[in-house]
Amino acid sequence: MRLILIGFGNVGKALLRSLIDKRNPLNRLGLRPRIVAVLDRGGGAVDPDGLDPAELLRTDEREGTVAAAPEVGQFGLSPLTAIKEVEAEIVLELTTTNPDTGEPGISHVEAALRNGRHVITTNKGPPALAMRTLQNLAELNNVEFRFSGTVGGGTPILEFVKQIAKVDILSLKAILNGTTNYILTQMYDFEASIEEALKKAQRLGYAEKDPSLDIYGIDSALKLTIISNYALDQEIALNEIHVTGINDVTLEEVRRYKRKGQKLKLVCSIDKEATVSPQPIEASQPICVDGSLNSVQLETRYTGKVTLIGPGAGGYPTASAIINDLLALEGKEQGAKRVLTTEMAGIRVN
Repeated sequence: MRLILIGFGNVGKALLRSLIDKRNPLNRLGLRPRIVAVLDRGGGAVDPDGLDPAELLRTDEREGTVAAAPEVGQFGLSPLTAIKEVEAEIVLELTTTNPDTGEPGISHVEAALRNGRHVITTNKGPPALAMRTLQNLAELNNVEFRFSGTVGGGTPILEFVKQIAKVDILSLKAILNGTTNYILTQMYDFEASIEEALKKAQRLGYAEKDPSLDIYGIDSALKLTIISNYALDQEIALNEIHVTGINDVTLEEVRRYKRKGQKLKLVCSIDKEATVSPQPIEASQPICVDGSLNSVQLETRYTGKVTLIGPGAGGYPTASAIINDLLALEGKEQGAKRVLTTEMAGIRVN
């Protein structure tokens, strides 16, 4: 299994470290990936015989780009060139989400599918803004377009919702952004200001240097779009979701709800309409998770409320979703489930 990796940020690095650390158990499950190209903003590194993940990590830490890798590095190499010219079965598109146009992620995915490559992405832009087009293109070229890591990190939220959606769903309510959930938890537990909580989230790697997509609710809206279009099979566009972030949430507001036994959370919901907004939730409710956890609660006509809880922020949980997709492409679905339940402690269903 030859891989091209596009985007070498937190998730890409976590994936390489995971492949190094879990090489033996993954080999036993039949997963023997050979990374033949890695692309970042400086260029890329290419080796048809397989790149050394540990050496790539060292080069990036030392030089700031894998393009500086001795012998295999190529400054200025573009992702589209690598997709067309480097032989591989799978392209991992791990670049940063652009909520306005989905680019350059959509172009990367389209090029890979047209060239007969399977695609796994953690970039929310392509599935949120062009899901049907990309799914049709994948089908036309007899390859797969997979994106389980775009929602919930290592928690299989898309698979959970799609399975439950086979019965009559009345409503969906979810906490889908680990960054804002961590911030609101810090405000509730320690009476930190939103600025203090954000700085701590950034130090711990839960928040990006530019957290605007999280804070303003756009990240949550992208995820809700993906859930609706893929798992619920309900067509909805990103601009049809009513979005309010946590940017105007005050400590006094958090305190006020705390006195009522409630916690303020950034809640995604699909009922009569799709919304993202800060809402008070009774602290005793299963969906009311803390820290960087995610949760999704489905209410169905026949089974009542069912809730899934698990980690939703950080490079390693998202890397586990990529590995899950790789195993699925290898036809190792049962092995994928074992990796998820073993590695992602804390996932539970209520």
